Amino acid sequence: MPPEHWGNRAFQKNLDVSVDDPKHPQAYPARHPADLMGRLRVRLRAEDNAIVAYGFGKQRIAIPASDVGAVRTVQAYYTGGPVRSQALLVFDHEDRILLRARGLWETYGEVKRVCRAAGVPSPEHVSFSRYATSTSRSATASQRRRARRAARRQRPPLYQKAPGYRRLRTTPRGTTLSMLAAVVAFCVIVGLGALVGVIPAVVLPDWIGSVRVLIGIVGVALGAAGGMWVFAALTHVVTDGLRWAVASFEAMVPAPPQRFFQRRGNSGKWAGAATAGLILLVPALIGWGPGVAIASGVHGLSDSRLVAELRANGVAAPGFLIDVPDYSTDSDGNTTVTDVSTLEFTAQAQQWQDTDPSIGGRPLPLDSGDPTATHVPVTVVYDPSDPDTAAARRQITGSVWHGAPTANVIVGIIFTLALPLLILGLVVRTRRRRWLRNSKMLDEFVTVG
Repeated sequence: MPPEHWGNRAFQKNLDVSVDDPKHPQAYPARHPADLMGRLRVRLRAEDNAIVAYGFGKQRIAIPASDVGAVRTVQAYYTGGPVRSQALLVFDHEDRILLRARGLWETYGEVKRVCRAAGVPSPEHVSFSRYATSTSRSATASQRRRARRAARRQRPPLYQKAPGYRRLRTTPRGTTLSMLAAVVAFCVIVGLGALVGVIPAVVLPDWIGSVRVLIGIVGVALGAAGGMWVFAALTHVVTDGLRWAVASFEAMVPAPPQRFFQRRGNSGKWAGAATAGLILLVPALIGWGPGVAIASGVHGLSDSRLVAELRANGVAAPGFLIDVPDYSTDSDGNTTVTDVSTLEFTAQAQQWQDTDPSIGGRPLPLDSGDPTATHVPVTVVYDPSDPDTAAARRQITGSVWHGAPTANVIVGIIFTLALPLLILGLVVRTRRRRWLRNSKMLDEFVTVG
């Protein structure tokens, strides 16, 4: 026969295990550890003049009241090894640890009720903070610094383990491996999403201009967000499937799928992430809007002036495209090498080396495999009155506005016009989210009232 209750919470004889029993009070850590089916597995209970602790893997540890010397909830402690954080400790009469249960236990006096029902001493709370100071408000700055240094040198209490020491399993077995597997799966799925998102920017031609960089950034962000969504969806499906399989196995009949595989509602986190993405898009549009448009326009006019001057007065000479590395050293002494496209030619019976100008947005390309080995013959056109002004002939052929410069100006103008619309949409979206949040709070207040 199928059980009367299905779902993520298990019922035993129609009573949840967390229902309070005055004869056998129970205590739970602040973060209630539950298994896959939502059943609480970690708790402290008073049974027959004994403290009984339950953990994962059907672990049950019973300590008679006569063996208990003290019960303490500690903020930090150590047993000779690394410092451990919050835990519930049960001691024997020689102040040695009999039982250790990780987590924050004493919240609303549950542990005290368990100890009273089991007939053991009331629990004590041992607080510890490396940054706690007892200086008064009138203390000087130097006195406060000395007090803070003294507090940092303090050590948490040291406890010894008693014979028969036990540790309560507060996490399921395999938690570490499952977390590692989840992290690996998350990185793989998000990485694949980012890779797919950057493909449009990679396949676009160079004449699209610098907007390819923005398309790549947005594509990576959207691809990574899509990967996160896929990972969350797969996690939900796998978890629901495992719960359905476990419930079916325990009941020996197939469980109703609709109780386990349910469509989840929209999450406010994704709406918040979308708002944050739109906010980050504002400075991006400023940079790729008026910023790129103005910079491309200024560079285009400068290139047009240079090309017009070389076409009118330039003299052609054979030369080579070579690499002249530029070395720069930062304040830490680290040296950075930059490959610089350079034109080498002879003018007025003198050898010249001029940096190749970035006409059309970029200089002539060097050998990608070995830039320092670049030695490409080119025809150089230079200004006879100023040989430092020079460019390759193919750079001054055609319009300097062809391709990326024009695309940058057009895209910059479009993004500049889109910027006010984006800001207006953000304002409307933010006000709507605030209104929905306030209306929800008002509805809850009216319902409670």
